[in-house]
Amino acid sequence: MIDEAIAQAQFEHLFNAKPSFAVRCPGRINLIGEHIDYCGGLVMPMAIAQSTQGWYRFNGTSQIRIYSARFDALTSFNPHDVLQPPKGTWEDYVQGILNLGAHRQAGCGFDLLVTSDLNAGGLSSSASFLGLLALVNHHALTGARIESRDVSQRLTLALLCQQVENQFVGVPSGIMDPASVLLGGLMTLDCRTLKFQPLQAIPETHRLVIMDTGVPRTLAASGYAQRVAEVDAIETLIANRDSTDKTSRHAGLATLPDDQMAKVLALLASDPLKHRARHIFSEQARVVQAALALEKEDMGVLGHLMNESHQSLSVEYDVSCPELDLITQLSRDSGLALGARMTGAGFGGCAISLVPVEHLEGHQAWVTRAYRQQTGIEPILLASEVAEGANIIAL
Repeated sequence: MIDEAIAQAQFEHLFNAKPSFAVRCPGRINLIGEHIDYCGGLVMPMAIAQSTQGWYRFNGTSQIRIYSARFDALTSFNPHDVLQPPKGTWEDYVQGILNLGAHRQAGCGFDLLVTSDLNAGGLSSSASFLGLLALVNHHALTGARIESRDVSQRLTLALLCQQVENQFVGVPSGIMDPASVLLGGLMTLDCRTLKFQPLQAIPETHRLVIMDTGVPRTLAASGYAQRVAEVDAIETLIANRDSTDKTSRHAGLATLPDDQMAKVLALLASDPLKHRARHIFSEQARVVQAALALEKEDMGVLGHLMNESHQSLSVEYDVSCPELDLITQLSRDSGLALGARMTGAGFGGCAISLVPVEHLEGHQAWVTRAYRQQTGIEPILLASEVAEGANIIAL
């Protein structure tokens, strides 16, 4: 929980002025549809209450000063300075937004304090930070705040955030994370067309529980980029087989019709590409089934699909880790959860479980105790709720 009074007092201490605006950008979990956003697939992200928050004011200069409470670091930028190469720090995201976001106008500087209660792995903390920066930068340049109903502008900012990750930070991420945190809610999102459909929330009788394994992971240094490269390799094989059948990451490997999926699997005789394709095709089908289960409020089916998804991510896509496999299995073994799966890129970070509200305390106690006994790590479990997209308020 972020103490707003303390944050605002710290802002005054750092910048010798009171903030004029507060900004919040949620984190997200992906209910189902993992590692298919960069294949043009249909995904089901949900913005959550845990978030990145900031306080800022326009300072009347060209200087941009940003303090990160997480890293206890103050940095400053002049948008007219020469772009520095990425250093692998949080400042890369700031430089990327300012430069790719075309912050070149004189007198549009601002002072910003940023803090967060998001875990660094699996809850899209980087997309949350980028979404916040993009909103503030847009406000500084235009003098206008983007309303929640302005979907077109929010999707434009989401594409900018993806561009920063891909072209500047060096992570080949998809559009799901920035779109989810900027739009908010629970939805299905077609990552090829950017069409989305808001969904009704998980029934009040159940909660999605975030389970933090305590195992960190760094996207750029993990196998995430390798998986994207493997998808590219599959698409290249398809294109080489038949020049009239040129799929691409933009066309969407995940959107191939069923008869083409069978041909692709037959083409991929060698591991690991065949395993990767099997996950992509089966995960796409699970998203469609999960949307129907939500519509019918059939939590048993939804939980079963979550279990299948984790198994596929672990065995076919090989993006889990022993701790993620353990904490999801413990959740199932408790007999108190309907399903559990990793969320996010994997290789550490967080998982989620679907738990009836009457079993929340028992589930948390059982999983926490068993996980601690087997790993020596104290996990963090907390029930999540759906949240609105990023927004700015005047103070």
